Amino acid sequence: MRRVHRFAASAFLALAFARPGLSQATPETPRVGRHRFRECLSILDLTDQQKTDILAVVDAAKPALEADVAAVKAARDTLRADLAAPAPDACTIGADALAVQAAVDTLRQARDGVRAAIEAALTPEQKTRFEGCLDAPGPIAPADEATE
Repeated sequence: MRRVHRFAASAFLALAFARPGLSQATPETPRVGRHRFRECLSILDLTDQQKTDILAVVDAAKPALEADVAAVKAARDTLRADLAAPAPDACTIGADALAVQAAVDTLRQARDGVRAAIEAALTPEQKTRFEGCLDAPGPIAPADEATE
C-alpha cells in the first residue's frame, strides 16, 4: 500500500512540474513555400522589364487564383460542416474529401502555371536562384544580407 502512495505522489509531482511546460504555446512554424514568390523575387536583381512582365503575369492570374482559394475554402467548410453533423454519412464525407482534394489540386496547378510564367521571364542564373530560394527551408534573408 505504501508503494502505491509513493508512486502516486511521484506521478503527481512529475505532472505538476511538467504541466507548465506543456501548457506553453508552441511557436507557429511557417508553412514551407507559402507566400515565398515575392520574397524570392526580391533577391534576384530584376530589370525593370522583368518586373513589368512578372507583375503582368501576377495581375492576370490573381482573379483565377483568388477563385481557386475560395473554392478550397468552400470545400473545406462543407467537409467540416458534414463532419460536425449529428450522424455524418460516410459517402457524403468521402465525396467532400474528394472535392477538397480536387480543389487543392486545381489551386496547385494554377500556382505552378504562374511559377512557370514567372520563370520564363528570368535569365537562367536568376531561374536557378529563384528555384533554390523556393525550395530552401526557413526564412529568407533580405537582399542586402544575402550578398554578404
